[in-house]
Amino acid sequence: MSRTVLITGGNSGIGYEMALALAKGGDRVIIAARDEAKSAAAVESIKAASPGARIAALKLDLSDFGQVDRFADYLLKRVPTIDVLILNAGVYTAKLHTLPNGYEAMIGVMHFGHFRLTQRLLDAVVAAPQGRIIVTSSVMHKIARIDARSFTDPRRHPTGLHAYGQAKLANLLFVRELARRLKNTRVTVNAFHPGAVATDIYRQLPAPLARLMKAFMLTPQQGADTAVWMATDDKFKGVSGKYYVSRHRRRGSANSRDMDLAARLWRLSEKAMGAA
Repeated sequence: MSRTVLITGGNSGIGYEMALALAKGGDRVIIAARDEAKSAAAVESIKAASPGARIAALKLDLSDFGQVDRFADYLLKRVPTIDVLILNAGVYTAKLHTLPNGYEAMIGVMHFGHFRLTQRLLDAVVAAPQGRIIVTSSVMHKIARIDARSFTDPRRHPTGLHAYGQAKLANLLFVRELARRLKNTRVTVNAFHPGAVATDIYRQLPAPLARLMKAFMLTPQQGADTAVWMATDDKFKGVSGKYYVSRHRRRGSANSRDMDLAARLWRLSEKAMGAA
């Protein structure tokens, strides 16, 4: 049976490769991304690579909660169930700054934006026969801790990498807590690290670090492999709240496994959504 898959940030990098692989496999794929021209090009490229692919794109700006709400309203009128929700959109900014909504850009997009989107789309995932939520995290979560004051004051971060790591730690904590909340449903929630992939994000890393990592870089297709596996393999029925690297389950940092911290972050996020 054909499934509906929504991929944030699906117009480039590993998100594009996820969209391509899942569309080739017969899924109906919806790319949700901010750059409409890049999304249109991605759709045409996938159609050329896989004639007959059911692929579409919609504009989604995760930095704007109001636009997230409008996106969700539009989508839910047309898509009653979402079988696979892949929260993949990412951003890295070496120069720390806040969004118009007041949040530091990386935590604002990768955590709060995805939190808002999930709030709005969760019923459609629960309504699917076996809904799956897959979140792109990163091994960079290991350098981070959660500092709630830094959510709106980026000056508290030593570097952009620390802010990025915090956002990726928040992604893992989100997965742990959402999995706990959905334990009595058919929905599974898991995260993965794609590896060091040659994407736009890594091109913005400081030059010494970028040179060091170049020898270990994966292609976007290789980086997407674990997510595609998680989206399609039957072994993930009933597996939830886990973290994977190269198709292997990993524990993640102690902070990422702190369920009290996960619950506190969830409450903070709910409070933020209530004020939005």
